Amino acid sequence: MTARTTVYQPHHTAFSVADLDASKAFYGYFGFSLILEWTKQDKSLTITHLQQEGSGYVLELFHYADNAAAPRPSFTVGNNLPEVGVKHLGFSVPDLAAAREEIIAAGIGEVTQIATGRTLVDYFFVIDPDGMYLEFVNDSRGLDPSAPLLLSDVPK
Repeated sequence: MTARTTVYQPHHTAFSVADLDASKAFYGYFGFSLILEWTKQDKSLTITHLQQEGSGYVLELFHYADNAAAPRPSFTVGNNLPEVGVKHLGFSVPDLAAAREEIIAAGIGEVTQIATGRTLVDYFFVIDPDGMYLEFVNDSRGLDPSAPLLLSDVPK
């Protein structure tokens, strides 16, 4: 294998949404602002780019007019983890409890309780207008790639 010389930075995540205005407002709460919008001449498709202040990270929203009346997908916490595919978008926050209370007070969406995951990170989820889960974490584990932490539920 040859040496890697290119630096790979996260740039964007794409979602298909049923209600573009509701999604723009929801993600706007988390610091995402409109930077680009393209609409097909017959208005059957709109592609919207929202960029997060500070991080520069982009959410790309695909809104197909035919999906406006589609039923909300049925997800579970963690978005059906055993099924192959994307499960959630994660955000790091400095104070998990404060962020959760702030989101609840703002009435942004359905919010789960704070829990500790199997990977030892504390988290909670917020459900977006299309039923997708956003995970909020406070990751104070101090992990180091030179000494990965290997966890298991298998008795030793």
